[in-house]
Amino acid sequence: MQVRKPEVVFEATARPLLVGLLAVQIFLGYEWLMSGLAKVLAGGFSSGLASSLSDQSKDLSGPYKSFLDGVVIPNGQLFGYLVMLGEVALGVVLIVTALLWMTRWSELSFGGRQLILGLIVLAGGVAIFMNVNFHLAAGANHPWLIAADPNGEGVDLDSLMPVIQVILSGVAFAFLRQLRSARPASAQRPSPLPVSQP
Repeated sequence: MQVRKPEVVFEATARPLLVGLLAVQIFLGYEWLMSGLAKVLAGGFSSGLASSLSDQSKDLSGPYKSFLDGVVIPNGQLFGYLVMLGEVALGVVLIVTALLWMTRWSELSFGGRQLILGLIVLAGGVAIFMNVNFHLAAGANHPWLIAADPNGEGVDLDSLMPVIQVILSGVAFAFLRQLRSARPASAQRPSPLPVSQP
């Protein structure tokens, strides 16, 4: 009778969970891609960003208002292009990396696997940064308080997406650490002292 190793059993049972998490990443990437493409195709987003933010920032106060008034609004067109480019790039990176992880993981080299996981972590950081800025620029309330309007959403999208992105990036980072610690023998530096096998 052949005994299966515990890690093999875990990998077989964890695969559907990973696929589910990557499906969430694809939908998140789709949201970013569609948001960016809508801005690009509608035209006028970058040229109208300064005016839009000027209207939004009237009710704001504190350091973020100073940042908007002193940095973003005077350079509205540049920030508009950066937002459009960032949203489209995030969408593409999140979708492509999730699809590659789901369908081609076993065929990828060690470096290719590191690249995919690193891109997911990097995209997560950029996405969180953008969502937090969108939330602050909109002057939205603290995301975890009861909504003032009973017909309103409990947690807005710009507050929910960073939480999801932290989870996805955290999983990718954990896989990256595990991958690097289990580096193939050919990629590891030789040990100066012989290691005895038990």
